[in-house]
Amino acid sequence: MATTANLIRLYLKRRPQLLSVVNNGLCNYSALARRLQKEIFPGKQHEFTAIKAALLRLSKEDSSEERDWEKGVEKILKQSSVEIRSHVAVISSKGSVGVPVIAMSNSKSGVMSVVDSSFVPQLKKKGLKVIDNLTLVILCSPLQLQDTPGCVSAILDAIAAEGINVLEFISCHTDTLMVVKNPDAVRVYEILGKLTGKDE
Repeated sequence: MATTANLIRLYLKRRPQLLSVVNNGLCNYSALARRLQKEIFPGKQHEFTAIKAALLRLSKEDSSEERDWEKGVEKILKQSSVEIRSHVAVISSKGSVGVPVIAMSNSKSGVMSVVDSSFVPQLKKKGLKVIDNLTLVILCSPLQLQDTPGCVSAILDAIAAEGINVLEFISCHTDTLMVVKNPDAVRVYEILGKLTGKDE
């Protein structure tokens, strides 16, 4: 049977940003222990002390592996560039939409296509599901992206922390494509600018 300390360690390993906060001593351990108690051990009051002790032990452990992860992600992001394409729409269909496509993703449930908004009237006439008034954000990274764990997590966590939802996400080779609502586009660009160091 897994101990409380092992369960906390595994939980934090799945959430590298939170693990980073713990390893760097940047959190209120009591508050975090209460939060983890609710999420991992709901209704078990006696687990609080064990959770807090596990967090304190983790904070004192050698975090060189965690720092290596952070450095690797930071290096990749600093070598990345950000592109924005406004006036796009997302089309849900069972196959080809019959117009030029900017990006496409196939899954069991169908095809998601990102197209220029100028095609929206034509596609609506076909009865396709259309979400318009969107922006495509493209992060172009070096080849090392494919061998560096945590890059996508760092990007999405930073965006989610601002309360912004990524409507569609496509990872293609070294390009990371995200579709967001138009009102969120400027903020996403600013967030990625900070991550890539392009806002300095």
